[in-house]
Amino acid sequence: MISPITAVISVFINVVGFYFDFWHYKPEFQKIETISAMPLDVGLFAVLGALLIYTSIRKPFGVHPIVTFLVFSLLTTLMEFVALKFDLVTYSNGWNIGWTFISYSIAYLLVITAWRAVRIKIELLANH
Repeated sequence: MISPITAVISVFINVVGFYFDFWHYKPEFQKIETISAMPLDVGLFAVLGALLIYTSIRKPFGVHPIVTFLVFSLLTTLMEFVALKFDLVTYSNGWNIGWTFISYSIAYLLVITAWRAVRIKIELLANH
């Protein structure tokens, strides 16, 4: 249920990043650059958003949801850092790995907020 919302959040952030020329993914498509990020938007990030919600709910090993949020933000930033080192991602216009961590944190906060809104609707429907 949360994966489509996560994909929309990811698409929005990537469109903004491409528009302001903050980053580029490889392979790079000149006419519609956002196509480069499509597998990440509807694949990887959609799955990561769902896993974030799942682990926040299940609390494996008794881990607090804030810790889960921070771990997801850090691990996703680390994955992008590896992609940066392998030249699969390039930064420009002052963008750096610190801004990347902030953008992932914002995205995950939006996912958590969306989940809370959806969960409230689900609970309301279940009680009727």
